[in-house]
Amino acid sequence: MKHLFRNLMLLLLLAAAGYGGVSLWNYAEELAQPILVPTNPSYRGFSTLPKKAAGLRLEPFIFKGYDGQPVQAVLAERDGEESSRQLSVLGHLAAEPVTRLQAIDYVLVCVDWDHGILSALPLAESLTAAGLKCVLWEPRGLNSRRAYTTHGLREHEDVAPLLDAVRAMSEKADPVIVAVGQGYGASLLMQATAAEPRISGLVSIDAYASLRHSVQRSMPESPLAPLTLLLMDLKISQTVGVESFDVAPVESASAINRDVPVMVLNLVQDSPISNLDDAITLFRRLPCEHKEICTLRADGDAADCDTRTVVRREGSDEKARTVQVEVSLCKDEDSAIVDVIHWLDTCVVDAVLAPRISNMPARMAAGATP
Repeated sequence: MKHLFRNLMLLLLLAAAGYGGVSLWNYAEELAQPILVPTNPSYRGFSTLPKKAAGLRLEPFIFKGYDGQPVQAVLAERDGEESSRQLSVLGHLAAEPVTRLQAIDYVLVCVDWDHGILSALPLAESLTAAGLKCVLWEPRGLNSRRAYTTHGLREHEDVAPLLDAVRAMSEKADPVIVAVGQGYGASLLMQATAAEPRISGLVSIDAYASLRHSVQRSMPESPLAPLTLLLMDLKISQTVGVESFDVAPVESASAINRDVPVMVLNLVQDSPISNLDDAITLFRRLPCEHKEICTLRADGDAADCDTRTVVRREGSDEKARTVQVEVSLCKDEDSAIVDVIHWLDTCVVDAVLAPRISNMPARMAAGATP
């Protein structure tokens, strides 16, 4: 009788463990779904290619992606009656004009994974108000030949053939191209800029430093959180062949050419996906000679201050050190985009117009024997 009772209890424990394991796996699958398919509900039911946009002329074109598949894109220029967003930018620029943006031929703009063109239109409106020409495209999001995302790990490879297509359409043999990304698009363009020397400048808005850390911060606190994270990675790996720690824009940041100016801008406050700490991490890893980090002004910032000193510890416990980072302050989101335009007009144009001096001594460049 005792053995029967023990066997029964063991059977019940095994059944409970099995049920708990299945439930935990289903829960991990549920948590992984927004990572695999980060759709924007704001655009549900909309076409991926808008027929028109306020204040813009859209010129659609198709290019072949890295895998030979056709990808939809558009050129966007300011045209017709200005939108309210463009009028706001023009109002700011009337007080502080920009004078050299004609040195920049195109701006790649990327925001969301799904409805990539539609989601990039607000940024394009602001940038075109200053006279810039923008290039928007579909990063293979939902309804565009890819059911799941790799958060730029594969999607950024479309940028090289996109640049080929833009160059073929340009009147210049070597057009100046910069990139402005937000959220998902910022992470994608961070990876693209590290791999593509034809990008002359980058504005990264609300990029996360590591998908792994963003996933961890987004998970509910629980004693089972480490196991849940492991199961989530297993689900992601089974679905798209990558794991969350494979997507690390911070590693791409360290590989960007030192001659490429980069602005890291934090607009989203207190978000587990991306935050000021992510922005500082990316900024600190950039090897660029010309880089800037900005965030929104907070209640604790003095009214007459244009910067905030952020103090944090870096490194392991044994070798940790305290560092100070000077972060520029933007009044609000509208003025932040104007700050981006001014930064393009100064820092990026300076870098574009600067003469390129070879590291090779002149006598060796001329073919002399060392």
